[in-house]
Amino acid sequence: MGTSSDGYTVKSGISGQAKDLDAAGNDAGKIGEAIRPAMCYMDDALGGPDAAAAFNAYAAAWEAEVAALESALHELADKVRLSKGAYRGSDGLVATSAHRVAVGKGAHTGVGESALTSTTPARAGRPSALADY
Repeated sequence: MGTSSDGYTVKSGISGQAKDLDAAGNDAGKIGEAIRPAMCYMDDALGGPDAAAAFNAYAAAWEAEVAALESALHELADKVRLSKGAYRGSDGLVATSAHRVAVGKGAHTGVGESALTSTTPARAGRPSALADY
């Protein structure tokens, strides 16, 4: 993590995102608790039997939606953590493999490059059709 002269901070890695997703899932759970009716109301308290039925259906739908959202956010956080582990392992393999690559003498300066380490394009087997233009 680095801070620029302007005061901006750059975060790297994905652990923070997994924590943020878990926190959002926890917040969704708290919302679910807040909208869950704490007590049973008489039909008259909610404006009559039709209004009470509508409120109960609304509250039940929101409880189900919040439960699904909470579960999805926690599942996504778990998948982010798994991805982090997979990438860490892959990065290690790439680093190990890159250190084993042998390059010809002077490969970085262009002197003594072989056909295997050259950065120039390979010659085509036939001339380009655009060469006459």
